[in-house]
Amino acid sequence: MSLRRTQAERPTPAGSPVRSRRWSQRRRLAGIGVLTATALFATGCSISGSASTSSSTPNSSSSSHGVTGSGSAAGSASGSPASPGAASAAAGAHGVGAPVVHPSCTRPPTTWKSFKAPDAVVPDLPELEAGTNHSKTADKWTYSASQVHQWMAKPQTAPKGKKLVFITFDDGPDSTVTPKELSNLEKAGVPATFFMITPQLQGVPVDLLRRSLRDGNGLDIHSYSHDYKYLFHGDANQRAAHVTCDYDWALAQARAVIGSDYDPSGFRYPGGEMSWNDLSKANAGLAKRGVVPIDWNAMSGDADAHMPTTIPGYVTMVKQSIAESGNPRVVVILNHDIKEKTAEAMPSILAWLKSQGYQFGIIS
Repeated sequence: MSLRRTQAERPTPAGSPVRSRRWSQRRRLAGIGVLTATALFATGCSISGSASTSSSTPNSSSSSHGVTGSGSAAGSASGSPASPGAASAAAGAHGVGAPVVHPSCTRPPTTWKSFKAPDAVVPDLPELEAGTNHSKTADKWTYSASQVHQWMAKPQTAPKGKKLVFITFDDGPDSTVTPKELSNLEKAGVPATFFMITPQLQGVPVDLLRRSLRDGNGLDIHSYSHDYKYLFHGDANQRAAHVTCDYDWALAQARAVIGSDYDPSGFRYPGGEMSWNDLSKANAGLAKRGVVPIDWNAMSGDADAHMPTTIPGYVTMVKQSIAESGNPRVVVILNHDIKEKTAEAMPSILAWLKSQGYQFGIIS
């Protein structure tokens, strides 16, 4: 099962060497440490009429979410490393609560128009818990990005006595598919984390975001440009400058819609952090902004070069990728909420995860 695109699909730029390897064969991943997963080039990350996709090669009120298959809560908010809890930021930290302005760096490439910066504090969506990326309801099943990052990098540190799964969706929001995925999650009574290309917030109803927050989902960032050539070209200093500039624009765009108190701590690199070289300085810049990269150790295969064609095929891909990662106690599953077939398969995926005793969480 190859999780990389074919060589013909991915011309290799200087500074981004890539070798085609199977999921279970690549043990050392850039920036993450030892994981038993290999990089995925998200063929599903091309969004028509939305984000730029330059080709480069990457190396509702109370909710029942956060439950196991039997319906118990996903842990108590004790604040211990193995327990979920609020990840509220201190007032003013990382610009929380400040007026929304355009960042001083040059706007990254995108086909979306530049958002309006009010140069004023933007009122929060009613469902947002200030200083977080979710609603207060979600505190019960929210885990910090730094915890999840560590658990994937060092599986032996994962909480014992429980199996945690984080359903993640990249490349949205999308006005057609995202509502379907929200309905899937609502029916299953579980939450997910959405890694957003934030200019697309201009193309969806605000009520969609309110619904997602109300349901207890997490809203994280997947970039402003989603442009490989812009983000990952050049040396480590150039990459750091572009990644952090891109993030600043992405965060400002999100705050212009969600509110000035929106503050995520999880970020997913386009293509995945594990796919690229020379990101240490970029990661340091993100850390200054309170952000930790989050990759994945399992997938539905909806962006694989040989993606499944049937619903059972999607479930099989999830099972197989978890097994090839060594059946870790903490599983982060990559999906895309721009894929109709993924929405069709998601009820079966969630049902299987419940049957295996997984508890569901979101990433702050």
